[in-house]
Amino acid sequence: MQALPKQETPFGELGQFHEAFAALYPRLVGYARRYGAAFPEDIAQEAFVILMQREEPVEHPTAFLYGTVRTLALTERRPMKNQNLSLEAVLEPGKGPEADESLLHREVRERMQTLSPTFREALWLFVVEGLSIKEIADILEIPEATVKTRIHRAKAQLKDQLNPSGDIHVLA
Repeated sequence: MQALPKQETPFGELGQFHEAFAALYPRLVGYARRYGAAFPEDIAQEAFVILMQREEPVEHPTAFLYGTVRTLALTERRPMKNQNLSLEAVLEPGKGPEADESLLHREVRERMQTLSPTFREALWLFVVEGLSIKEIADILEIPEATVKTRIHRAKAQLKDQLNPSGDIHVLA
């Protein structure tokens, strides 16, 4: 009896794809929700479909997925472009990974909203989503040095807001 051929995916074999899907799907839904997507689950699924249908291999499939979700969510909400986005939509208790609440307690969440959207986005992807500088650069389509600068400046602004006297080290 002949064994079935191993099916290759952007994440390796089919089993590895299923593991990646299970780990990334809820995070991508939360990421789409952050952009105010009306159907974040559909957007996350569509991003996986787009990845699987690509003829050219993707060097960083996780970054590709985040970038695709971002583009799809922004495209979906384009008619609502004058409405403000809020991190609270993602950080409500019971939504997103459990790590969100421990990483961003209430005061940090409130202060994070005061950051410019460019700083907030880079810091979010780095701290909460745990993406690498390279992956964030791919998602945002900017140089890695710019990502590093945005993260550094965002942390510095939060540190200054949370600890104006400089007595306590708030953020690493």
